[in-house]
Amino acid sequence: MSDYMSKINDHYDELTKGMKLVADFLMRDPTAFATHPAKKVGEFIDVSETMVLRFCTAIGYTGFSQLQTEVREYIFDLGAKKTITSDEPLPHYKEVMLSDLANIQETANRFTEEDFEQTIEKIDEADEILVAGLHASFSMAHWLSYTLNLVRGGASLYRPESDVGLNRFTEKSVVIVFSFYRYAMDTITLAKEAKERGIHIIAFTDSLTAPITKIADQLFVLNLPAKSILQTVPVVYSILNAILAGVALKQTQPGETRKNMFIQEDSRKFCVK
Repeated sequence: MSDYMSKINDHYDELTKGMKLVADFLMRDPTAFATHPAKKVGEFIDVSETMVLRFCTAIGYTGFSQLQTEVREYIFDLGAKKTITSDEPLPHYKEVMLSDLANIQETANRFTEEDFEQTIEKIDEADEILVAGLHASFSMAHWLSYTLNLVRGGASLYRPESDVGLNRFTEKSVVIVFSFYRYAMDTITLAKEAKERGIHIIAFTDSLTAPITKIADQLFVLNLPAKSILQTVPVVYSILNAILAGVALKQTQPGETRKNMFIQEDSRKFCVK
């Protein structure tokens, strides 16, 4: 954990409500602090520049510049794969895998148990689940919808070219959205419609300034040094795996029974054997 994260943890209970907004934003989106002035950071979360500066001094910095320098060093170190300590050159495959591991560890430390428990509860209690993700996010959405049907059933994959919309969904339903840079418009439009219908929205994205953040009820924001889908995908699948494990524990029907039923039905439709 970096120094600024430790300082936030040490001083969090002493912060004012406005300062806590700044702290939460920094923990979830350090890239915004590294790349924008204090005034712009304040605009992202609807607080004044003065509030951002007060936050910096409240957790032990001389000002925004000192904090920003440390955040930049943290992002640079993570991007440079600082966790790789061997003096010997590593094979490329191992370097990439260790980088993925570092990103997963950093992300795991950023979320709370409550983040996961709320998500698991909503998914478990939902009457229907619609999973949406387009372009580079489609593979994540497809895998999650398929695996949810193995675990609990009632999940479907959103396809804008043929989908009839949200007519069959209720306020007890859940829409799960994957929205990563460059933020597909169809996904955002679907989320807005779901919001208007009172449907609970769980979103995965790469920045607190992404369009989906103003719509979603629950957010999983990944803060990786670069908005690269190659870095993002392994982290997202790890988060999904943790959520699915929690959902599986809540099912009254044995997992293998549910899995076998789904596979048998799926096989009759699509498989040779």
